[in-house]
Amino acid sequence: MRKLLKFSGGILASFLLLCLICLGLILSKVDTSVAKDHKIDTILVLGAKVEANKKPSHIMQERLKAARLLAQKNPQAPIIVSGAKRTDEPISEAASMKNYLVGHGIARERIIAETKAQNTAENIYYSKKYFCGKTVVVTSDFHLYRALYLAKRQGLKLMGQAAVTTVDVPLAYVSYYSHEVFGLMDAFVFGSIS
Repeated sequence: MRKLLKFSGGILASFLLLCLICLGLILSKVDTSVAKDHKIDTILVLGAKVEANKKPSHIMQERLKAARLLAQKNPQAPIIVSGAKRTDEPISEAASMKNYLVGHGIARERIIAETKAQNTAENIYYSKKYFCGKTVVVTSDFHLYRALYLAKRQGLKLMGQAAVTTVDVPLAYVSYYSHEVFGLMDAFVFGSIS
């Protein structure tokens, strides 16, 4: 019985250590911002939940605000919005993002909507055919490390722009970051697309 308890304790301690390592990696990118002097050739915005009214969720709006700032500084750069329609969404994430950007003054012809991607690895995989020159991936601060890691697994070197996450209920941060820790573990094991 003691051996079983020791073994179980060792497994639990190893798991908690892995969680802390993943959290440290995630936190290493939360302040990432593209330097003002960088000329950006392509902007990729990763999708998130679409609300029932077809509008982007709060998290996705934060990503789109960060993308708009980059787009204003780099008017020549096309913007790729990536995300499929999930069963609980009225339209694709890409369509919702495109509508939002057009409604906020970005020219429709400047936006490329990629509507096949079901996850972060696929966002990058299906969008990479549109990349030209220096490409920046825009996503939530807590999600950026995983996005850049998955791009690297596909042989791509992307720059990152972290969209600052704001919440009304601080407990939401726990949800976002714990979900991301498990997402990063999954990326380490299953993150490549063949």
